[in-house]
Amino acid sequence: MRVITGQKRGMKLLSPAEDAPIRPTSDRTKESVFNLIHEGIDGTFLDLFSGSGQMGIEALSRGAEKAVFCDNDRNAIELTKANLKKSGFTNYSVFYGDYRKYLKTSTEKFDIIFIDPPYDRGLAQRALAVLGESGSCLKDGGTVIVECKYIEHLPEEEGRLYLADSRKYGIASVHIYKIKEEEK
Repeated sequence: MRVITGQKRGMKLLSPAEDAPIRPTSDRTKESVFNLIHEGIDGTFLDLFSGSGQMGIEALSRGAEKAVFCDNDRNAIELTKANLKKSGFTNYSVFYGDYRKYLKTSTEKFDIIFIDPPYDRGLAQRALAVLGESGSCLKDGGTVIVECKYIEHLPEEEGRLYLADSRKYGIASVHIYKIKEEEK
């Protein structure tokens, strides 16, 4: 794993242990995700189900104002913290706990929320449902990006969110959600 571009371009990140339940996003998918949100990464970024923290670190490298990392796996949080220390970034925070609790209690609003939960558990759909509620931690004009297994079905609409784009990369698919115009 490495940072693809930006301030920390080429920096190698620590990888999870072979037997860890963490599945890092491939470099190809990571690059494609950031190409899909081509409007720039200059606001706040939430790396939900952060795993190794690589997506939030990539966002920081590309100029994100701040990144928040959330995971309920202690090993994932420790790996994220180690990668953040290695990166030298200071404009971040880390939340250890349940994603629903974070999404429902966060007072921060995010420009981009990246969701990459463990596959085949329905967690992407449940996180989208929380974010689809009005008053969620997604800023008006914000973007939700979901990475999931390509066979997992996600809705065209979820509350105030609609599916703006969808792509397949190997066994993963990436879905881009935006806020409906009438909900802004």
